[in-house]
Amino acid sequence: MPRKQSAPTRPRTGNRRNPLLHQAIIDAATEVLAKEGPTRFTIEAVAKLAGCGKPTIYRWWPSRPALLLEVYDQAVEQELTEPEGKDLAKDLAAMIRQVWRFWRTGSMGSLYRLILSEMILEEEGAHYLREVFIPRRQAFTALVFQAAIDSGEIPPDTDIKLLMDLMYGYSIFRMITRQIDDDEIPDRLAATIAKLARSGILSSTGKEKHSRSQRVN
Repeated sequence: MPRKQSAPTRPRTGNRRNPLLHQAIIDAATEVLAKEGPTRFTIEAVAKLAGCGKPTIYRWWPSRPALLLEVYDQAVEQELTEPEGKDLAKDLAAMIRQVWRFWRTGSMGSLYRLILSEMILEEEGAHYLREVFIPRRQAFTALVFQAAIDSGEIPPDTDIKLLMDLMYGYSIFRMITRQIDDDEIPDRLAATIAKLARSGILSSTGKEKHSRSQRVN
């Protein structure tokens, strides 16, 4: 007697993201955002459009703003171009200018301000920004600094994270206070960051190596 075939079941995803379902959720969230706007954006609408349950979404994104943040993240990635890797100041200026122009066009600047205002009010949101979103965004910027290290433009023990925090912090301040219309500021900011990098802003590891070297000598 032939074995009865069971009906196909959807792969279990657990906490590991299924790439196809992950992108389907992002696409659905993008569509819901475009149709309803950020204030009427709901997880229920996204889940229905993506054909998944709300628990799946909440396993991967802890809150509504976190999902909106990834929609924003994918949108901004499409605007950024690969750095040339020849001059740190020029690469940073081009990157900052691209992001500022992105904030000025359409509704993305307003969306980002709304997301940040919601997330920083709760510890979970601040944790997500600190541990997930910011490191993911800074990973792209780190490529510019690494290229400068590889070319010998800046020391290998440069505190890249500190410099990126300075650059991102200033940019977010300008965005929140709606001062992103001046296309000359990115050049000045990038030149300042590059100058600091060339001057030898050492990371904690670099400082330890420097201290050991001084003691030996």
